[in-house]
Amino acid sequence: MSNSQPPLKLSLDKPIFFYCSEGVYSPPSICLAEGLKELGIPFYSNINHWKIDPDTEEYLFCYDPNVAHQDCSIVILDFRWMRNATSFPENLFSSEGKYVTVCLDDMDGFTVWNPQLENFDFRFRTHCNSKSIYPSNCLNWVFGLSNRILRETSKIEKNQDKKRRLLVNFRNDHVQLHYTKTVLKVRQGYLWVDSGVMIVDKPLRQIVREQFLPLIQDILPPDDTAEDFEKSPSDSYHYLQWQQTGQRHYPSYYQRLKESVACACFGGAVTSSYFTGEPIVEWWDSWRFWESLAAGCVTFHVDFDKYGVKLPVMPENWRHYVGIDLDNMQDTVDRIADDPGILEKISAEGRQWAIENYSPVPTALRFLEMLGCYTPQKQEGKENEGEGAIFSVAIKLTEVNLIIFPDWTKPEESLGLELERVVRAIATHPDKRKITLLVDSSNFSDEDANLALSSVAMNLLMEEDLDVSDGPEISLIGQLSEIQWSVLMPRLHGRIVLENENKEAIVQAKAQNIPKFEPDSFIQESH
Repeated sequence: MSNSQPPLKLSLDKPIFFYCSEGVYSPPSICLAEGLKELGIPFYSNINHWKIDPDTEEYLFCYDPNVAHQDCSIVILDFRWMRNATSFPENLFSSEGKYVTVCLDDMDGFTVWNPQLENFDFRFRTHCNSKSIYPSNCLNWVFGLSNRILRETSKIEKNQDKKRRLLVNFRNDHVQLHYTKTVLKVRQGYLWVDSGVMIVDKPLRQIVREQFLPLIQDILPPDDTAEDFEKSPSDSYHYLQWQQTGQRHYPSYYQRLKESVACACFGGAVTSSYFTGEPIVEWWDSWRFWESLAAGCVTFHVDFDKYGVKLPVMPENWRHYVGIDLDNMQDTVDRIADDPGILEKISAEGRQWAIENYSPVPTALRFLEMLGCYTPQKQEGKENEGEGAIFSVAIKLTEVNLIIFPDWTKPEESLGLELERVVRAIATHPDKRKITLLVDSSNFSDEDANLALSSVAMNLLMEEDLDVSDGPEISLIGQLSEIQWSVLMPRLHGRIVLENENKEAIVQAKAQNIPKFEPDSFIQESH
């Protein structure tokens, strides 16, 4: 179980809202909500969902008749809603909505391109690959660790007491995928599937069964013991979890993980990169991957770097997990045989890495950081980022989002005139209310930058009767993390070029390649 966190300073003035489906297991929502709860961030739901204890009526997600999604700052649902409901919640994507919409997408298989998913501001997609292509609102996400998993793996065996075996207990071999009313992206364009089955060409689990397991069986004998899905646990707590997870909770399975040296956690399929044609692995994530890490059971998968597997925080091969090269599987076998102690080191470091980066609290903090609601601030003597958390109001983005990078070290008069020129150009545009101008202030104090912009606004009002309070939306951007810049960049439509620019900030933000506009040419371009 994650350690409890001290209260965090919040400037988010509204709670978060989750849409849940009755009787439907939604692991990403649960992990995220558990982290938010530990951080003291209020959230509500459309129903009471995910019972915490069999002997009480306490739920993780709580319904309050006085709180609707319109009253919240962030509204979250996952792909299971689309599978179990005929439509999205009423007015979810209303133009009047002053909240951010988020879809948690851990759907099995290859990424779908259904147009209705583009309505979400953000789509947190698991199974990502750095060499593949995704819809513009997709962000990199993973399954992660829930408190349920952490509870079952809290006490692990000493390495000398573990059985030298490789657990191989896949539910299926990922040889086919079922799609209904789905848009898939293929090299020739887009493919609409009303209802059908896709036969997977190179399922990774099948490749491993046929080629890798025979090589490693002499030093790590495979154990393919599997649970009887219909046999329910007798203990009331475990029976509740078995029910709520759709028969995916088995104490005996976790015990075998803790008692075993290693686990085969392969998943997905070998495909070709959309850009280069080189082999990559997609649909790679699985609960087995995270459960084995938390249990200190060495996790076997492909070499993530070679096959483009992408996580928000990447593990290191041969330090946190064992990643095999499908072109040279024997090398993995030889390395383990030559260094018998290496698996014990990977067991300890892999477990620590997974818990530090993907248990509920860091998951929730990362989620908020990616939405621009949280900036990590390391304090002297504070190792836990939760203790140094500073929250800020999310940047308000509109239909057209532009950015400038002023060099605040230049003389106030010349820089002020240039800022006036930019603001005037946008404030006289007929669609000014649909435009956001982001102003980088990463090398300047917010107070002085606000003063400079207020002076620009006052000059335009006094000298030209131009009131910028009617638009555009102008927001200062201070120090953003690399994650926050990666989220913001795809949503920017262009950079307005200044004579006095902060070149270093542009490079640091990786903003060199977004479209560039002169203030006057922007007006012509926008008509």
